[in-house]
Amino acid sequence: MNDAELNKISKQGLNWVKDNLKFYRIGPSTIEVETPLIDAFGQKIYCFIMKQDEGYRVSDDSWMLYKLDPMQEDEDFQEAAQDIVLGSGFDYDDQTGEIFQDVTYAELAMMVNNLAQLEVALSFIK
Repeated sequence: MNDAELNKISKQGLNWVKDNLKFYRIGPSTIEVETPLIDAFGQKIYCFIMKQDEGYRVSDDSWMLYKLDPMQEDEDFQEAAQDIVLGSGFDYDDQTGEIFQDVTYAELAMMVNNLAQLEVALSFIK
């Protein structure tokens, strides 16, 4: 494989990401990100970017754990999910079930990717 082919493949990969990540404004300071990733239920994974005074919050907007355990009755699942969330470098609000991380502009893309992958993983433990 030569460098021209490597560059062609790299460009194809970047184009695929560009064509498969969708960004929607859903409020004055909130963007919804539709990812191409699919959870254990066959549904697309969504993340949210909220502008803050200092930087951004990347969040699931409390959706993932609510979807998996709406009444928050499965204590074993909730505890395991919280351990996975915290171990993945995200914060967790045990009152709302929100999974989030406050980030800088430079960290946005990485954190959206990380959160989307975390959501997929969580969907398979329930």
